[in-house]
Amino acid sequence: MNKPQNRPLGQDRRLDGLNSAAGLLRSKTNRYAWYGLGLAILAILAATLLAARAAHGDTEWASLTRVHAENPALWLLDIMPLAFLIWGQYIGTVLSYQASAMLLDETSALREQTTILQHELERSPVEGHTLGLPNRHAFISLIGRALTRRRVHGMPVAVMTLASEQYHETEQSQGRDASYALVNQLTERLKSVLGENDILAHFGHDDFGILLPQVSDESEARRFASRLQFALDTPVTVGRQSLGLRVSVGIALAPEHGDDAETLIRHAEIAKYAAAGDQRDYRVYEPEMDDARSARPRRIAELHAALYNDGLADDYMLQQPRQAELPPRLRLMPYWNHPRQGRLEETEFLNLPDRLSLVHSLTLWQFREGLARLAQWRGQGQPSLGLVVRIPDAALRQLALADMVTRLLGSHDLPATALTLEVTEAALIAGGSHARSQIATLRGAGVNLCVNGAGQPGSSALTSLYFPVNEARVSPLPLQRALAEVPMREAFDALLNVLHHQRQTIVLGGIDTPELRTLAEARDIAYLEGLAVKPRMSPEDVERWLGGS
Repeated sequence: MNKPQNRPLGQDRRLDGLNSAAGLLRSKTNRYAWYGLGLAILAILAATLLAARAAHGDTEWASLTRVHAENPALWLLDIMPLAFLIWGQYIGTVLSYQASAMLLDETSALREQTTILQHELERSPVEGHTLGLPNRHAFISLIGRALTRRRVHGMPVAVMTLASEQYHETEQSQGRDASYALVNQLTERLKSVLGENDILAHFGHDDFGILLPQVSDESEARRFASRLQFALDTPVTVGRQSLGLRVSVGIALAPEHGDDAETLIRHAEIAKYAAAGDQRDYRVYEPEMDDARSARPRRIAELHAALYNDGLADDYMLQQPRQAELPPRLRLMPYWNHPRQGRLEETEFLNLPDRLSLVHSLTLWQFREGLARLAQWRGQGQPSLGLVVRIPDAALRQLALADMVTRLLGSHDLPATALTLEVTEAALIAGGSHARSQIATLRGAGVNLCVNGAGQPGSSALTSLYFPVNEARVSPLPLQRALAEVPMREAFDALLNVLHHQRQTIVLGGIDTPELRTLAEARDIAYLEGLAVKPRMSPEDVERWLGGS
């Protein structure tokens, strides 16, 4: 696709070369005409001087004028300057005409060739797909024409970009042919929503663009995006698998969000990524999205630098056992002294990376830092002390976690039972069979697995029925509401009963006030954590606490 786009630049250079050559010819012709004029004048002067000396013996002015009037040969010489001027102008005119004709012929040929290439470029299909849709280059041209009409008629123009959430998963699990079939079915669904003047374009893979050349306002564009999602509600069948299609849609309108095609497409793309990040069906472009989109890659790069330059640090929260047979535990709480934003807690960066290398580096830092501290503290008089590590969601999905954990435990001579891994229910579900295999191996080795967030909106109390986990960290939200609401207190107790029936070790965090601690201690909960139990401790604080206990 690059050659056709680079060809016009070469054509411009050829035209410039022809123009320069023609100009050089014209300038040389005119220059030599002036040289001839000068030589003719010198010849007239020399002949007149010689004739005056030969006829009168001197070169006085009277002799010069007399000999010039009496000698017809000198009259012929007088015609030479005019002849040279006429000759120079004639030759210059002829060369100029020939050069102009050459330029005109070459320009016409190049213009025709450019038109052909433009036509081919706009109609060339995206590699691997023959959907019969305009490509990105043609889409830009179509937007430009719509914007020209908009300036005349004043109607807003809407540009949308969209991508599905299933393309890459389908390609990885079923192959390229299946992903092509998915794109074909997605195309047909999108076409079913288009109006008579609406245009659908294909950028490649599962990326599409839609042009609405006439919309009344932003709300009409929003309604169109909603109709797109409705058209995708019915699952499609790809190979032997039924898939529910969802797309993330970004919307940009002219003139509010730009008045040229490239700007509108770029802003629609930004809105599309914002919709995908927020897990929403569509987003309309807002200027604030520019900063948000650039902030995430920048923070990821800064996190990468922090990992390799000791930019992360660790604090610990005590998980106090409520039963005599349970050992005390410390939960690792990493934080980041960000150079611009100050101190960032783990919730602000733990699930930030999505690249394998960065997920691996961050997870490895957690284990190395925490297990090295734990080995040191267990050797200082607390041999039963345990460590709790909350791992990134992507670690379950992307890493050979079981192998990493067992090797690091062995390198620090620590038993598997000394370590508890906190994971989210969403990470378990998203990790699929790979995550299930990893946690089954870890659980079989003796590592404790704790599901974080039981009791919060959207969570399930029955996770242990589907995944090999043995602990549940209950959200503090229901306990906080239970202080003032009797129905919530009953619901909280029912949640604890469900977890007890599954033989789950229950951990309750967020015990930050004496009232919450009193309410929690009245219930059968294995571990309590919070400011009312023990404030957050630095490694030095932990050593002092261990020395005094």
